[in-house]
Amino acid sequence: MLSNEFNARAITMIDKRIFEEISQQISKLMPQAEAAGDDMKKSMTAALQKGFSKLDLLTREEFESQLAALARAEEKISALEVQVKVLEERLAKLAQDTEQPQAPH
Repeated sequence: MLSNEFNARAITMIDKRIFEEISQQISKLMPQAEAAGDDMKKSMTAALQKGFSKLDLLTREEFESQLAALARAEEKISALEVQVKVLEERLAKLAQDTEQPQAPH
């Protein structure tokens, strides 16, 4: 029985040592992993920026500026459509007036 208790304690001690060693190894690797993570982040950011630079993309500010220009253009188009309609109505009225024979005085 004493032998079984000794084995159980020995296994427990070995397990604790293994976990302690693993914990120490992980603790040693964490700064390296963080540094590698930072390098990887920088590399990914650079790759994405390079890829995006090849595309014909707008910044948010350029997009907002284009939206504002489009809104102004739409307002002008609407105003011009109204003016064209008024001029067409005048022209139609003038055409009717010239087609009708005028009464002699």
